[in-house]
Amino acid sequence: MFNPSRTGLRLAASMAVIIISIQSSMAQVEPPPNLVPTPVPPAVIRSWGYQLQGPDPAVLASVPYDAIVIDYSRDGRDETALTAPEVARMKVKPDGTPRVVLAYMSIGEAESYRFYWKRHWGDFWMVPNVITKPAWRGKLNGEWGGNYAVRYWDPDWQAIITGEGGYLDRILKAGFDGVWLDKVDSSLEDVAAGRATAKADMIDFIKSIGDRGRRANPGFLVFPQNGEALLSNPAYRAIINGFGKEGLLYGETGPDQPNAPAEVAESVALLRTLVAEGKPVLTIEYLEKPAEIDAARAKIAGYGFVPHFGDRMLGSMRIGDYAAATPTTTPTTSPTTTTAKTSFGAGDRAGSKSPRDEAGETNRNWIILLAAAMLLAALGAMWKIAARR
Repeated sequence: MFNPSRTGLRLAASMAVIIISIQSSMAQVEPPPNLVPTPVPPAVIRSWGYQLQGPDPAVLASVPYDAIVIDYSRDGRDETALTAPEVARMKVKPDGTPRVVLAYMSIGEAESYRFYWKRHWGDFWMVPNVITKPAWRGKLNGEWGGNYAVRYWDPDWQAIITGEGGYLDRILKAGFDGVWLDKVDSSLEDVAAGRATAKADMIDFIKSIGDRGRRANPGFLVFPQNGEALLSNPAYRAIINGFGKEGLLYGETGPDQPNAPAEVAESVALLRTLVAEGKPVLTIEYLEKPAEIDAARAKIAGYGFVPHFGDRMLGSMRIGDYAAATPTTTPTTSPTTTTAKTSFGAGDRAGSKSPRDEAGETNRNWIILLAAAMLLAALGAMWKIAARR
């Protein structure tokens, strides 16, 4: 005998299974064991480079910098993660001396192309997801596709970063010297608005990252990027090895736009507290004009910081201060005009996805939305049948 209530429940259960099964499982690649030389102490870093897309170990091994910051993966996925031998190769400079290699890791935003991401966590194209997203997930970052604010104090989010087999463990197993922590300034943004312990929560989170890293490698380095307001806390300064600052002089109000002198002075005063303690401050300015670059280098060096200049997408690593007039896929030998490029070209900056990836996720989200609509329609039909009987 037809029972609309039972049939509706069976149909609902089937549709729910279909929705969940749309997610594809992400394979986890176990990096090889640690095979690295002793790192150079961070206090002697006098030059550095920054690239977040398509790192090529052969190319990056040839750069002259004392330190480099790269992603642990060629395109953010586990399947293309750098191996321990590849990381070890980059940790030796062309002259045979050691180099610090830091792995970029965003701890204040979730990135939808990472191993931990579940597709039902994202928004449905223009429709905010308030049903299947985790409690720690906040709003979509309108500037970088696929990036979402996170409530970084949430234990479930922190487990993704520092839990067994999590993000940090992948970096440790690949043999990186340390981490370059992005979106530390989330503690000063809307996601933490009204939370009295927002700054303390971020400091505690960073301490937990450093503690886990140093249990595996006593020399493990922690370099936060941005959020220098936290540096007023001596306990925070004690748990980090150095600091990264984006756009100290330019870019707060727009590309190539000088920052307000008062804001620069405030940041410089905080950053100098680290320099006074023998810890390096590495700055990145997204500038192209040689005159602006020359002036910025002189000013930044005068503060006691170590400057680097690059394009905002960080799709390549400049060798010297100036962008190449005609970028190529092979680094040249000029110390002032070359750009170390990989086969990926400029690419997309980590924290953004390619158009193909964006289109793929949009299609998957539409499928999920359509399946949910079908589920609701089926339940509605069953309700009407039941009501007529």
